[in-house]
Amino acid sequence: MSEQTFLACPLCGSRFDTAGQAACQACPMHQGCNLVCCPDCGYQMVDVRRSRLGRLADSILSRRSSRQRKMKAGLTLSDVPPGYWAKVVGFREEISLARRAHLQAYGVVTDEWVWVLQHSPVTVIQIDQTELALENSLASEIEVQNILKGEVYEDRH
Repeated sequence: MSEQTFLACPLCGSRFDTAGQAACQACPMHQGCNLVCCPDCGYQMVDVRRSRLGRLADSILSRRSSRQRKMKAGLTLSDVPPGYWAKVVGFREEISLARRAHLQAYGVVTDEWVWVLQHSPVTVIQIDQTELALENSLASEIEVQNILKGEVYEDRH
């Protein structure tokens, strides 16, 4: 019994079993070919698991992208435990300018201290006398530093 290997098409997103999906069935080079064809959209791609060069390139690129994610990934508001203060240092690129302006209107600005009250079901923060509920995905886009434990305003200085 052959092992099923599933692949996601980068064009249409469809997941399919690579067995029997060789791209060029009539081609004389078909036996050693590592191309597969998406049954839904017809897009041809290399099955990296069957290609030695493809596996090498995939491992190099995945290492590089994970290293870049680690370097880029700083501490975010969603990383701050409830009951702790954190200093806002910026926003990630994924937040639109309109959303940034909206957050800034509520006081979520650079160099401002926020107190994290909870993370479930949404992230609730307090800025001065204002409590603000944020979607958890939005909280993970707000970068912070200098986490301090405490409920008293003076603990932040």
